[in-house]
Amino acid sequence: MLKSVLSSLPVYFLSFIKAPAGIISSIESMFKRFFWVGGEEHRKIAWINWDTICSNMEDGGLGVRRMGVFNFSLLGKWCWRLLMEKEGLWYHVLKAHYGEEGAVKGRG
Repeated sequence: MLKSVLSSLPVYFLSFIKAPAGIISSIESMFKRFFWVGGEEHRKIAWINWDTICSNMEDGGLGVRRMGVFNFSLLGKWCWRLLMEKEGLWYHVLKAHYGEEGAVKGRG
C-alpha cells in the first residue's frame, strides 16, 4: 500500500510534462524522508539502501519507482498513443492546435 500511495501522488503531473531534474530530486527526497526520518529526538538512520528500495520485489526490494525513469516512460506512452491512435479526440485537438509534422505554419 505504501508503494502505491507514494508512486501515485505525482502520476498525473508527470504524465503530461517533463519534470525538471530539481523537481524529480525533490519528490524522491520526500520519499526518502518518509522511509528514513525518525522523530526529532532520534538520529536519522538509513536502514536500507535507496537502490534496494527501488529494486523489484523479486530481487528483495520494495518496488518503489524512480521518478525520473517513471516520468520518461509516462511521456513515452503519450508519444506512442500519438503515433498509433489517430482517431481519438485528443489527437484531433493536438493536431488542430499544433498542426501536423511537416506542415509549414503561416502558409496557406
